[in-house]
Amino acid sequence: MRIKAVLRAIVKAIVMTTGLMSLAVLLIACGDAPAREPPDSPSAAPPATPPPITLVANLDQAPVEWGEVAFLPGGDGLDEIGLDPCFHCEAVVPAALAVAPDGTYWIADSYKGRIAHFAEDGSFIEAIPTERGPADLAFVGERLYVLFEEGGRTIAAVESGALGEPVMMTDAGQPLHVLAFVGYQDQLLAWFTDAQETLGRFWALGAIDPATGEVTPALGIQVSGDLFMDLVPLLETRPLSYEVRWSEAGRLIRRQQIRFQLVRDSRPVRTTVGDTYIRTSTPTGFATLVSIGDGQGLPVGVWYAEFPTDGGQPTFEPLQNDGFIGDAIRYVAIGPDGRIYWMRLQGDGLHIYRR
Repeated sequence: MRIKAVLRAIVKAIVMTTGLMSLAVLLIACGDAPAREPPDSPSAAPPATPPPITLVANLDQAPVEWGEVAFLPGGDGLDEIGLDPCFHCEAVVPAALAVAPDGTYWIADSYKGRIAHFAEDGSFIEAIPTERGPADLAFVGERLYVLFEEGGRTIAAVESGALGEPVMMTDAGQPLHVLAFVGYQDQLLAWFTDAQETLGRFWALGAIDPATGEVTPALGIQVSGDLFMDLVPLLETRPLSYEVRWSEAGRLIRRQQIRFQLVRDSRPVRTTVGDTYIRTSTPTGFATLVSIGDGQGLPVGVWYAEFPTDGGQPTFEPLQNDGFIGDAIRYVAIGPDGRIYWMRLQGDGLHIYRR
């Protein structure tokens, strides 16, 4: 305090002789000017990265039982799911599940070239033919959208019991390839492959304008307000790891690396991780399935994974997958109750479970 008093006395004397310019210089030197806050912009220093979280795929652990809520029989009838009898080629199987706002089920019935609609009790309602596929389904509000082919470019909406006009997805006129939709969002989101030039990453999220097919980059899935989450593969890691990222108002605010370790007979063994992506957002984060292998070329199990918005410990639990065929991730959907549904294809048809 004494130092500042002396300095102010000096300032007063200088003002009388040299004027206001010298006053301004001395005030800055004395520290009376407020400090400038660091800019709140994407160029600011990235957030600190916490230690990785390792999710253990324990083969000694019994699969978690989900309650079965519906059964859709397989067969040749109109009211049955198509089952490909091919045993020596790549089977054509149901590709995806979507749960409607009224709780009924829509199935991408690829073998029969249609999307099939079933009631909550599994009884048949209707079927809409498709020229090819279908590969995936997703609801945005009350509207159902269809992806015709995995890696394809064309979608359509279901309108009044029929398919609307097909729309090709593009970015500034350049065709894009769609891997899968993302459910439980207020806009139509999809995962795109080979999208380095258009969306910035090989695998990238994009928002689709259903009227024009124009795609714009997405920050991730919206979990609340300006808060978004994303799941990014770390391609240089072995076994493959992922990073969960949180962003707010376009700025990265948090990141968390996720590793996987397979355990058999209480011992860690060589681990391989299949490609995965966010399948659906949930009321508390996002969910997907992860296929884990032991390095021998085939998966040894499928695990359900759910990552919370608050960054807490993820849920990671094994599913029953004996005799399982098909794309596991697109067999997951979210219902209007905010609960996760999963369909499991077996020899007699489709069994639908709810977590």
